[in-house]
Amino acid sequence: MQRPEISPPAVDITVFDHDAVTPGYIFIAPWRRPRGGPDQGPYIYDNNGDLVWSGPASFGGIKAYNPHVCRHKSTDHLCFFQGEGRLGYARGVGMILDSTYELVKMVRPIGSLSGTADMHEFRLADGGRSALMTIYQTIPYDLSPFGITDGIGWVVEAVFQEVLVDSGEVVFEWRSLDHEETSPLHGQKILPGNTLVGGFGTHPITPWDYFHINSIDKDENGDYLISSRHMSSLFKLSGEDGHVIWQLAGDTPLPYQKDFNFSSQHDARWLHHNKTHSTISLFDNASNAWKQTAKHSRGMIIEVDHEAETATLTSEFDPPPVRPHNEMDPLIPGSQGNIQVLGNGNAMVGWGEYPFFSEHSPDGEVVLWGSMANNNSFVMHYRAQKFNWTATPRENPVMFAYSLDGTSSSGTVFYVSWNGATVVASWNFYAGPAPDGPWELVGSTEKSGFETRFRAMEYSKWSYAEAVDEHGNVLRQSTVYKTFVPSEKLRKSCDEWKCAIMSAPVQPSLNEMDAMEKLTPDGVDWDLVTYNDGVEGLRANPTPPETVCEV
Repeated sequence: MQRPEISPPAVDITVFDHDAVTPGYIFIAPWRRPRGGPDQGPYIYDNNGDLVWSGPASFGGIKAYNPHVCRHKSTDHLCFFQGEGRLGYARGVGMILDSTYELVKMVRPIGSLSGTADMHEFRLADGGRSALMTIYQTIPYDLSPFGITDGIGWVVEAVFQEVLVDSGEVVFEWRSLDHEETSPLHGQKILPGNTLVGGFGTHPITPWDYFHINSIDKDENGDYLISSRHMSSLFKLSGEDGHVIWQLAGDTPLPYQKDFNFSSQHDARWLHHNKTHSTISLFDNASNAWKQTAKHSRGMIIEVDHEAETATLTSEFDPPPVRPHNEMDPLIPGSQGNIQVLGNGNAMVGWGEYPFFSEHSPDGEVVLWGSMANNNSFVMHYRAQKFNWTATPRENPVMFAYSLDGTSSSGTVFYVSWNGATVVASWNFYAGPAPDGPWELVGSTEKSGFETRFRAMEYSKWSYAEAVDEHGNVLRQSTVYKTFVPSEKLRKSCDEWKCAIMSAPVQPSLNEMDAMEKLTPDGVDWDLVTYNDGVEGLRANPTPPETVCEV
């Protein structure tokens, strides 16, 4: 009621094992192609599926990717990529917010690159001192060996930079065309024109994306692990000069002998790593929307023995056989997806172009299954992750007060929320006869979901809400609000809790708009039009009573 501008996805948790689910908050950034439906942007939900924070309420409905908790200057921050998506990549910047949801730093590539990053990776490294960013750079290229001879060809060069967050200085840059193993010489898996995302290579609008970098990780020795979706390979790169130290191909047996395969993968992460062994997690899409290599996608943990040149599947996280909102589809997303191994060994899996996420026990059992839209709704997300997070927003709580007829018989109903707050345990409600009080405590209630509703038995003309933590400490107050009382004409469409909300009108055409009968000033009952008289300069910082009155 009090935040009508917030239009979040309705998250539905249909599997929830209370004893097995990891505590924390779920971080997602759903988007839709074509645009429409809920606001796109970063969101935080709790394990019950209740909204905690709507990023679009703070930053507008701009597309975002990969919201996650990051460490910067020894404290937890919120990081995500924000920008506009193209077919298979995006243009935008990395955002770092503090625990009040204020922007601390906007990070972008520098040097000879385009100045905008790509959405596939924005990740802090070295304790938050630097940021890893992917860049998709379209460049002219001779594609005559591939039969393109009517003009110059175009390819996407996969690039990533590591830049210092504070200064923007580039400390490392890598380009796929600088190395034989990552050049078009090995681009036979996705040739020009094979897929829409892979591109045709004949124009800058549709360059051949032969590599498609989609994740970067950095180890304690300064080397990098990157994922190439279109080569179905992982590469370890030297942090000194960028040369390929080793390559793990998912759909060919060499150079590592494997007891599994993967293809078109996303989100490769080092879990443990040394010179002889690597434990890696990744999301195996097993599909590029053109070619399929398995019945369904899955999360994986693999063990690589570099001396024996073997790779072994140690854990896999499959979709459950029965999935609410998705009973028939095999669940094999042709794009996006992730796996996050949590501290207790559970795994969080985002199902990419499907609007689902799940949490699995170490043995693969699904302990949480959630959806943010129905299947075939074109709502998708890049990654779904879970983190502990403590935040006290800079903005104040927002409240709406309502009374059916402005009498004690109908009382006063309060609706209150605080976008992004994580430590509110309860709400106090104060009422007074005027916008400057005096104030009396008229009730308290435990916080319930994103918006808490409370009804006081007495009518209150003016009121405000007070957020309280679990220890009884006052966190913040809302501004002062005048109670909404519907007129006698409107009251027929209201009940004791609120007035009816009408359906959104269908947008008329210009001709239909011209033909419609218009309201004129003579048709308005001006004597009944109201405003908040007597409140000038008195909205902020209400002073609670020194002695709390008993209710």
